[in-house]
Amino acid sequence: MVAIASPQQLETLRIYAAGEIGTRAAIERAGLHDYADLVIALSQNDLSFPGPAKTPAHEARIARARAILLPRLRHGD
Repeated sequence: MVAIASPQQLETLRIYAAGEIGTRAAIERAGLHDYADLVIALSQNDLSFPGPAKTPAHEARIARARAILLPRLRHGD
C-alpha cells in the first residue's frame, strides 16, 4: 500500500494531475516504485488522472486534426 508522507510528494502528485510533468518524472520525484503506485497515490489523495500534456507536439497534432476534420464536418463528408 502506498502512503504519501511528505508535502513534496503530494505537490509532485498535484503537478502530475495538472499535466505539468510526465508519468516517469512523477514516479521518480514522488519516490514511487511504478505506475501502479502512482495510480494508488493519486486515488488516495483524491487527485484525478491528467489529460495529455500541453506540449508543442500535442498542440500541433490538435491543429492538424482540426485542419483535416473541420472542413469535412462543414461539408458533410
